[in-house]
Amino acid sequence: MSKFQRQGVLFISLILLLFAALYIFGCAASQPKTLTPEEKKAYQDSVDLDHKKKLNLQWSFGYEPFKQGDYARAKGYFKKVAELDTGGIFGTVLYQRLGRCYLELGQADSAKYAYLMGIQNKPDDPYSYQMMVYIFEQSGEFEKAIPYQLKVTELEPDKAEHFKKLGELYLNVDDPDAAIEAYQTAVKLDPSDNEAQTTLANLVSTYLDLDQLIATLLNAVTEFPDDMKKRTDLAEAYLKAGEPAKSVEQLILVTEKEPNNIYALEYLGKSYQQLEQNRNAVGTYKKILELQPDDKKNMCNLALSYRSLNQFSTAMRYANKARAFDSGYGLAQLTRGMIYEASADYCVDQNPEQKILFDDKLVYKMANDEYKKAKKDLNWSRDASNRMIYVEPLIPTKSDYFMNKNVTTPRSACYDWIQ
Repeated sequence: MSKFQRQGVLFISLILLLFAALYIFGCAASQPKTLTPEEKKAYQDSVDLDHKKKLNLQWSFGYEPFKQGDYARAKGYFKKVAELDTGGIFGTVLYQRLGRCYLELGQADSAKYAYLMGIQNKPDDPYSYQMMVYIFEQSGEFEKAIPYQLKVTELEPDKAEHFKKLGELYLNVDDPDAAIEAYQTAVKLDPSDNEAQTTLANLVSTYLDLDQLIATLLNAVTEFPDDMKKRTDLAEAYLKAGEPAKSVEQLILVTEKEPNNIYALEYLGKSYQQLEQNRNAVGTYKKILELQPDDKKNMCNLALSYRSLNQFSTAMRYANKARAFDSGYGLAQLTRGMIYEASADYCVDQNPEQKILFDDKLVYKMANDEYKKAKKDLNWSRDASNRMIYVEPLIPTKSDYFMNKNVTTPRSACYDWIQ
């Protein structure tokens, strides 16, 4: 082979080798590079960082007008954040502020949607549930609010204010039993809450029996020993339950600390009357009249206490004073009648034969006449009618008057106080 031919073959070989290299390395270059886990994480972090920058930018655009009270402008940016924040980066605070924007703009339905998204995003955060309660309260949809408030109490069972709110909601849907239960829990969690104690006592007083009321008030007095209103309420409950001695025990403490407490003094007088401690009752009602000389009701109470001591003349003097303030005052007429009636009963008992004589019948008639006058006052009509049922059969008949002609007033010495 000539030198020229050898050079040609070599040239062609080089060309072929060059094409082969280009082919091999070209194919290798077209294959995608496999990333390591570290490289993948770095790439994703870069993407996330860029996403967060965009979110933070939109958030900052919304936050500034939100602080300034420009809720319409803030709402647009917060909505954009909500659309972009698929990973829940901003959490419930986004939906809280978006909901606030809607509420401030009077768009309650949109606010509900925002808070529901907040609940979906973080179901163990009580805030969005509370805002749902607020929205339904504002629209008067209390029944719809209750399930959300129940969830709040479930999430934070140690907070008394949540149970107070639940009690309020139950009252608004006329469910006093559930309201009482809620307030009982509130009081148990925070015995120092005076308002809750008072509300519970009022509810129990209205809807439950006396034993439950007394138990509730006892608990309140234990927690608030210096609250004289609660002690007075407890005393009143004891009196209604037929336990005047316990009532006196509470009321003495009240009147020692508050000697001018007319309401407490009045109940103390009533308690003494029920215990038939009428001298104590007289002293108590006199204290009231020292404080309120024109108190016609307690003039009558004082008169009835003297009546129970058989001091009929003194009793009638106070009844007449009450009538002098108001001639149509039914209680004064009723009290006068009860004094006459008690006097007749007393004189019949003093009669060795305990027979009802004509003099006694005349005094029973005096009592009946007073009851007739008292009936004209609607406030005392029923009491007067009940008293008349007893005395009417005892008043003189036509035959009695025929047998005692010209006798119009009792002649017995037992009735000298009437003369």
